[in-house]
Amino acid sequence: MDSKEAALLKKIRLETGKKINTTFSGEYRSAFRGYGLSFDAVREYIPGDDIRRIDWNVSARMNHLFIKEYIEERELSVVFMVDLSGSTDFGVSRKKGEVILEFLTMMLYLANMNNDRVSVILFSDKVEKFIRPGKGRKYVLKVLDEVIKCRPESRGTDISAAADFMQRVLKKRSVVFVISDFIDAEKDYLLRLRLMSKKHDVIPVQVYDPVEYGMNLFGLTEYLDLETGRTFLSESIPVKLKLPETGEFDSIKLRTDEQIEIPILKFFSKRIKAG
Repeated sequence: MDSKEAALLKKIRLETGKKINTTFSGEYRSAFRGYGLSFDAVREYIPGDDIRRIDWNVSARMNHLFIKEYIEERELSVVFMVDLSGSTDFGVSRKKGEVILEFLTMMLYLANMNNDRVSVILFSDKVEKFIRPGKGRKYVLKVLDEVIKCRPESRGTDISAAADFMQRVLKKRSVVFVISDFIDAEKDYLLRLRLMSKKHDVIPVQVYDPVEYGMNLFGLTEYLDLETGRTFLSESIPVKLKLPETGEFDSIKLRTDEQIEIPILKFFSKRIKAG
């Protein structure tokens, strides 16, 4: 990690620490509940209790009716699929990659406050690195260090390859954040995300720079493809393009020229209302 990257990570961590408060942590906890119930204890039956929860074995031994009590499984399995492709190097006010890192940092801290188990997949047009599941403050710091130090071998984007890898290595039902600009030449990634959503809670996090989708260029213009490294000339006219698709999923959209807190809180609030 060079001094510039270290300074960026330190800045993001400090700012994240200031932004995360009881509102953020409470909203996160409410938005992402546990996925099931685990047995806690038995107690004596009280008239009005659900008879389906009677523990017949204990009741027979004690010659009295007893009820099984359960607690919600609070610990979540959270997966961050992080796009490190060349196109994330673009940005006018700040790079998309910086916004991705800021979002990842904030969510890692929130997951840690909630005692959730986290794993991370760093990808380009292949899986660059898999950081195995873990939890705790030291784990969060390790993940951020690994992300900032990672030098992708490839510059392209293949969300499908990352999704397939995730399905193979992580069997437990998880909340999966797919953090990318979704500039992917392979258009089948939506199909892969839909297949993944049959078991997992899939949340696309789309990071974009508004300049990419509202270019006011005239005449012959030279372009640089950040994923292939090739330059090319093209006749340009002012055009407003559409963002790449993220399908029918509830998604978080983050602009490079705006702060990330409001879109995140709006997303949490929407999930809480949806119940």
